[in-house]
Amino acid sequence: MIRTRFGRLHFSILQSLRSDLSLSLNFKNIRDFTSLFDVGIHGRVTRMFIRPIRIAFFCMVCFASTAPADDSGRPVPSSLNAHEIAGQVYVAAHGGLVKNALSKRSGREVALVVNRAPQAMRSRNRVPGVQTFDTYVNNVPQDPAIASQQMAILTSGKTKGTGVLFTRYTDPQKGNLISMWLPALRKIRRINEPSHEDVWFGTNLTYGELVLRRPEDETHELLGEGVMQECLAVMQLQRWEQTRYTRDLPAPQCGHKGKPVYHLKSTTKFHNWWYDYHVSDIDKETFALYRTVYYKGDEKVKTVYIDWQSLDQPDPRIAYPRYIYAITHGDGKDSLVYVPRSTISLNVDLPDSFWSEKTLQNYNRTRKP
Repeated sequence: MIRTRFGRLHFSILQSLRSDLSLSLNFKNIRDFTSLFDVGIHGRVTRMFIRPIRIAFFCMVCFASTAPADDSGRPVPSSLNAHEIAGQVYVAAHGGLVKNALSKRSGREVALVVNRAPQAMRSRNRVPGVQTFDTYVNNVPQDPAIASQQMAILTSGKTKGTGVLFTRYTDPQKGNLISMWLPALRKIRRINEPSHEDVWFGTNLTYGELVLRRPEDETHELLGEGVMQECLAVMQLQRWEQTRYTRDLPAPQCGHKGKPVYHLKSTTKFHNWWYDYHVSDIDKETFALYRTVYYKGDEKVKTVYIDWQSLDQPDPRIAYPRYIYAITHGDGKDSLVYVPRSTISLNVDLPDSFWSEKTLQNYNRTRKP
């Protein structure tokens, strides 16, 4: 049985890898496979008794979130109802006014994801897991059947070279596709769109929160307007928890205090869901989603903070999440995605063919796009 402490592995991934695991693998290449996911094996090794200690995968961040191409130039109405506000938030987070955007290492700065264990499981022998990554977003693919493509490659640790290509199709009835390059197996695996509640590996963020959930999946109620009253929280590590990658994580962001915001309540339409509703603070000018608190009944389940920062473009909605910080209130587990501004470039001269499985396979050898 394969179990995880920080979230379940997506079942489609397990199914797609079953043929590889069911081969006559000896102890050595089973260990090679599990090391791909930073998995530790305890006791006698068999195909059916592999127990992961920790999965530190990555978050493929839509860091250049902009208004979509078909929304370019359209003025935003001065008076919006709750559903229209939710639509503008989606536009700001999943659009494509810029042709493409990328984040890759710049000197010593690199995008990274940090995962920390629940409070009760923390100790000096267990520092938070860290992975660095490069990511590329193509908002105007030449193929009219493809709406956008996102590609991310891990650049550190035992999983270095692991890459994912996420293809979103223009036909809403057609499921999105994930292509995953597994360097330890030297194979590409293609996976159908995951479920909304499945977690991004190693984090406490879900596919639904980051890429899949649409405004029509919830009902929306405008609770009122106000201003941001507090700083945006962020992961703060003890000295013994820090590594070379995490010594200079950002401090809590107070620059958004005083900005006018909408307070929007969104109730899920899904039955028996992990949350009943969430309340969000949304910038009235840019529709940046600064803070979202999830509730199950009257109990807080999780809070997500996003530090949206301008990319100095004419449209103020063209921004990127400098950090995404999520904390689960029940056990204190938290995750941080941090993207330094110096790593980001917009409208880079890259061929459409760059967003491909071939690039995933050869990225470590061709690293200078």
